[in-house]
Amino acid sequence: MNSDKQEFSRNIIRHIARLERQRRLYLDENLRAFKLRGVMFMIILYLDRHPGSNQDSLSEYLLIDKSGVARKCRELEDMGYIKREQSRDNRRQNELYLTENGQTLLPVIRSLLAKWREIVTKDMTGFEQKELLRLLELMEKNALNIRPS
Repeated sequence: MNSDKQEFSRNIIRHIARLERQRRLYLDENLRAFKLRGVMFMIILYLDRHPGSNQDSLSEYLLIDKSGVARKCRELEDMGYIKREQSRDNRRQNELYLTENGQTLLPVIRSLLAKWREIVTKDMTGFEQKELLRLLELMEKNALNIRPS
């Protein structure tokens, strides 16, 4: 790999990692009063869009291991934000739902995400924002298609 390609690769990784770190810090700080951290807010948003989902579908969506999802769901359940109900179709599976307390977090989370978007796209045109998203989606698609050698 030539030095320009190596530099490009390093810069992409560095910028994406730093953006993710800053987003995590921003959300963790602003959601601290609700005891939310890490991917907890994503679980809440996912369950709002997909009520009755199980931990396997969450794990697949979030691209994190099942034990990590189980831990976060247990914490969210202990805090009263989600509830588990045994699946009627498969007694070994639990369906996850937001509680009323979980529902009250939705506008807070969405507001924070909207503000984060405003912050990071402050000097971008609408076209630049759409193009950035298109390119990131292409990179994600390519990354998800990687097969072990």
